[in-house]
Amino acid sequence: MKNTSDANVAVLLATYNGAKFVEEQLVSLTRNSARFTLHWIDDHSTDDTRQIVRTVAEREGISVQEWHRDHHQGVPGTFFDLLEQVEADIYLFCDQDDIWQPGKIDIAVETLAPDLSRVALCSSDFLMFRDREYQNSYRLSVLTGLTPAAAVEESRLFMAMAANGHAQGFTRPLRDLFIRHKQVAREYAYMHDEWMHNLAVASGSVRFLSDVPTTLFRWHGGNTSGAFFVWHGKNPGHLGATWQQRQRLRRVLAHHARGFILAAPTLPPSEKLERVLKIARVISTLDQRQSFFSLVKLIRDGVMWPSRRLALGLAATCLCSSVPP
Repeated sequence: MKNTSDANVAVLLATYNGAKFVEEQLVSLTRNSARFTLHWIDDHSTDDTRQIVRTVAEREGISVQEWHRDHHQGVPGTFFDLLEQVEADIYLFCDQDDIWQPGKIDIAVETLAPDLSRVALCSSDFLMFRDREYQNSYRLSVLTGLTPAAAVEESRLFMAMAANGHAQGFTRPLRDLFIRHKQVAREYAYMHDEWMHNLAVASGSVRFLSDVPTTLFRWHGGNTSGAFFVWHGKNPGHLGATWQQRQRLRRVLAHHARGFILAAPTLPPSEKLERVLKIARVISTLDQRQSFFSLVKLIRDGVMWPSRRLALGLAATCLCSSVPP
């Protein structure tokens, strides 16, 4: 087993027009003792993002490897591209607009170090804040009802968004599973972090860490998450979704699950994988109109959102309509 200090740690950063916040994120990465390399793709920004990243990295002594492409990819393509290119022992996804608490990288490395030869993923109960309102931050578990126990339940792995990318750390064997079916992932996965979490649940171990240094997730209206959710006002209980957002979520969840089913033959066979596939088959029909009884079963089986409000909102769209192609 490698010593923690010997582990090759890769922080995977994808940027796109992130000049407003990226400096603060980069500085926060340096508040760790673990050595890491920042592997970076800029997805054809039209602002000063590239110049800022290079200037701040040089000033802060951050080791950077650039992997830019000649075409725009978007998310999750940029992160999948980094995973395909980068060889490391431990991987951490990094968004351009967050802030990492001191020691976040250290705790991920410490948690994963005993499992470097196995498929393993850890995530943390991160904090969310609006734009620059650092003093008003709220735990993910408060916003979504996602307790540590619920976060690791197999039944919720396609629905709960328990292991968000900026709070994830995972080992090389998990990345290697992705490589086996990378084209399927690129075509079907709606987010890179959800795909890696699904693989880890089906093929290895997942740990949800509480009360550890984590991510300050910045909600500013331009987040990718904003395609599926909206946060009204300042009350953390106001995280919700419009009718259109719920419909889109149904479509991408079903598409994502169908992709996982296609990728399953590349994963190690096990009873756990069979259980996960059973859940995936249910989720793959979520873009179709559901009966009242099928929705009750989804709720009873623990497949729907831990948050009653989010679960009922999604159930209402499933009950009333099918998503158009």
